[in-house]
Amino acid sequence: KDWEQLLDDLLYAKICNMNFLRLTQRPVQQEVYDYCDKLGLMTQTDLPLFGVLRRNQFCEAVRQAEEMEKLVRSHPCNIIVSYINEPFPNADNKPHRHLTRDELMNFFKASDYVIKMNNPDRVIKHVDGDYDPPSETLPDNHCYNVWYNGNGVDIGKLSKGYWLNVKPGWNYGCGEFGAEGLDPVSVMRKYYPKNWLPQTNEEEKNWTPNDIIGAQSGKFHYCFYETPKTLEEWVKATNEYQAWAIRYVTEAYRRDARMVTFAIHLFIDAFPSGWMKTIMDVERNPKQAYFAYREALTPIMTSLRTDRYKYFEEDDIKFEAWICNDTNNLYPNTKLKYYFEMEGAILGSGEEDTVILDCSSSFQGYIKFKAPYVKERKNITVRLALVNENGDLLHDTSLDVEVFPRVSIDTKKSVYIVGEDEELAVELANELGLNKVKQVQNADIILIDNYALYKNNEEEIRKSIENGACAVFMELPEGWSYLRVIMKYVGAV
Repeated sequence: KDWEQLLDDLLYAKICNMNFLRLTQRPVQQEVYDYCDKLGLMTQTDLPLFGVLRRNQFCEAVRQAEEMEKLVRSHPCNIIVSYINEPFPNADNKPHRHLTRDELMNFFKASDYVIKMNNPDRVIKHVDGDYDPPSETLPDNHCYNVWYNGNGVDIGKLSKGYWLNVKPGWNYGCGEFGAEGLDPVSVMRKYYPKNWLPQTNEEEKNWTPNDIIGAQSGKFHYCFYETPKTLEEWVKATNEYQAWAIRYVTEAYRRDARMVTFAIHLFIDAFPSGWMKTIMDVERNPKQAYFAYREALTPIMTSLRTDRYKYFEEDDIKFEAWICNDTNNLYPNTKLKYYFEMEGAILGSGEEDTVILDCSSSFQGYIKFKAPYVKERKNITVRLALVNENGDLLHDTSLDVEVFPRVSIDTKKSVYIVGEDEELAVELANELGLNKVKQVQNADIILIDNYALYKNNEEEIRKSIENGACAVFMELPEGWSYLRVIMKYVGAV
C-alpha cells in the first residue's frame, strides 16, 4: 500500500513521454488500474501464459481469461488484452504435452467468445511476440536486434523502414525491445552480493559482468563496444550504448507509420539486478537510456536518418528529414530549419515548409551537402528544428557524422597476390591502381586472400616481410585471429 511510490512510478512514465504500459505477462492489482485511470496512462494486460499451454490447462486458461476481463473491464485505462507471450513453434517440440499452434488458435477463439460476452467492446491482441506466426489479430514481434545480434530484423533495414513479414497492409507492434545497461556502481555496491563484484584493484583488472547473475553484457558486448577495464568503465560503456541503442530503435519505430504500438523492456527494476535492460534502477535513478527514450517519444518530433556516419572529403552527404506526430494536430504554418556545422562554424543552412500528418509520420525531404575539405578527421553536426509561425521552437534534433581526408594512394607501390585466381585481391589491387608483380621478393605489398596458398608459400612470404614488405591477410580461417598471426611473426615485423 505504498501509494506514494506507485504514484511516483506512474508519473516517471508520463515524464518519460510514455502514454501506455504493457503490464507484462500478468494482470496487476486493482489499485494500479485506478491510478492509471486517474493519470490518463493506458495499459495492456497480459494473461500469465508464456511459450506454451499445457493440454490439461485449456479450460483453466479460458476461465482465467474471463477473470482477467472482469478485473479490467471497468477501467478505461486498459485498452487491450493479450493471451500469450512468445509462443514457441511446434509446441516447444512437445506436441504430446502442449497445444500445437492450430489448437492454440482454438484457445484464442474460445477466450475471445468468453471475453466478448463480458465486454463486447474489448480490443484483443492474441499474441505478444509471435515466434510461431501468423495470428488472426494485430501482428506483434519482439525485436532485440540491438542486443541479441540478428534477432528480428537487421538493424540497418529497421532504420530504413523494414519490418518482419506480416500480413499485407496490416499495422503491427513490437511488444518488447531493449538493450542492457548496468546499474550505477553505488547501487551495485549497496545491494549486490560481494562475490559478484571486484573487491580489490587486482580483481578489477579481470572482472566482467559475467559474475552478476543474469547479466549479459559480459558475453554480448563484443558486438557493440570495446571491453571496458574497470567496474566504473563497464557501467559507463553499457549505459552509453543502451542510450544510443534505445534512441536508434525508438526513432525508427516512430518513423514507421504502421508501427502502432511498442514497449521498451523494461521500465523500472523491481529489485536490484532484476533485469539489466531496465532504464531506471530499483532506487529510481534514471539511466541515460531513460532520457534517450523520453526524447524519442516526444509527441511532435523531428528525426534525422542517414545510412552512413563516415565520409571522405568531397563525398555527397545526405540526411533524411522526418516529422513524427503522435497528436491529431496538423501544426499549420510551421517550418523546418536546418544547418550543419564543423567546430562551431556553420557550413550551410536552409528552411522548408512542412507537410505534417496527424497521428503518423511524414518524410519531409533530404538535406544534402558536400563533405568539406579537412586535413584530419573532423566531426560534423547536422541540426534540424521545427518552428511555428512565430518562430517558437517545437522540437529539434541533431546527428553527428565524421569526415576524413582523402588518402592519396602511392600507385608506384608493387603488389604480389598470393594466388592468381583470387578475384577479391585482384579487384582491390586494380581499384588502388597498384602495380602487380609476379615475384613475391619484388613486392612492397603482399595480398593474401587464400590461407591455404599462403601456407604453401609461408617461408618465402616471411623472408619478404623481413626485407620490408607488408603482408595483408584479407580473410583468415575460422578459429584464427589477426592478433595470433601478428604475434607469430612479431619477431620478423
